[in-house]
Amino acid sequence: MENKDKNIKKKPRGLIIFNIAAILAVFAGITVFINTAPRPTVSVEEKRELAKCPKFTVESYFSGEFTEKFSEYYNDAVPMRSNWKLIIAQIRENLGFDIEGGAHFVGPLPEIEK
Repeated sequence: MENKDKNIKKKPRGLIIFNIAAILAVFAGITVFINTAPRPTVSVEEKRELAKCPKFTVESYFSGEFTEKFSEYYNDAVPMRSNWKLIIAQIRENLGFDIEGGAHFVGPLPEIEK
């Protein structure tokens, strides 16, 4: 058992810390971008106006109306929303999922013996 442990190469500690820091920096950058970038007000593709940020009042907060409408606004008016939708649609299509909710085969179909 000791021979196996000696043969396993340990990664340098600095490389591990760098990898973790890089991943955290990417997530932090995405978070800052999503929260500070200008939010769209209209969806050209869907031909509709996107949800507006609700006005805060103490009553609406405690009734849950504000948080419900803010959640709708936050999810509906994502920065670069159209681009994200296109990227996600392309990923789904490449993975073999039809955009309409079904599935289709990607690549050659296997022969079925009768």
